[in-house]
Amino acid sequence: MNKNQWTYAAFGLLALCVAPFAMAALSVSIGGTTLELGATRADTLAIANAHFNIVPAQVDGQYMLFPKKGPVIVGRDTYGKPVGTITIRDNQLTRVSRNLGSFRSEDGEVAIERLISAFSRAPNDGDTPAVRTDTGQSGDASTSRVYFSYPDRAIQIVLFRPTNRAGLATIDITEQYALRPGNGNGREGRR
Repeated sequence: MNKNQWTYAAFGLLALCVAPFAMAALSVSIGGTTLELGATRADTLAIANAHFNIVPAQVDGQYMLFPKKGPVIVGRDTYGKPVGTITIRDNQLTRVSRNLGSFRSEDGEVAIERLISAFSRAPNDGDTPAVRTDTGQSGDASTSRVYFSYPDRAIQIVLFRPTNRAGLATIDITEQYALRPGNGNGREGRR
């Protein structure tokens, strides 16, 4: 072998040795700590126990994580609201779910039911929606938006927050249909 062949062979061997390490575990931040997908059951539970009150869920291998502030009685709940769940399968951490927040109201329940319905009617032929976010400040309020654009509609979630924080934030969920430029069929989109 000449020098170039040795160099390529060495790089190839190095790439084969490094490849398993390049596929490092995914770190997930939850409740002020970090868990590694793929970590062993023992390592995961040791880290989780140090930061959370852990309660086994009804599903085997799944655990609810509660803030470690000591027992707090909230209705029938002993620990308050969970920050999320972890799932351990085949002796390794396979899933981390973070609770992003919740609210209770009749309007909220109806809005979420409609959001789920809107997503269930969205095209499902292997295409994924285009997702876009933006934030803005206008006068005495700020807005944050997320748009899910499909070929035939867009679903938008808007958080409207008064600057003075004296008023409650408003969350609006809309499903929008519109004619596409050049469509020219004279029909309006569904509503």
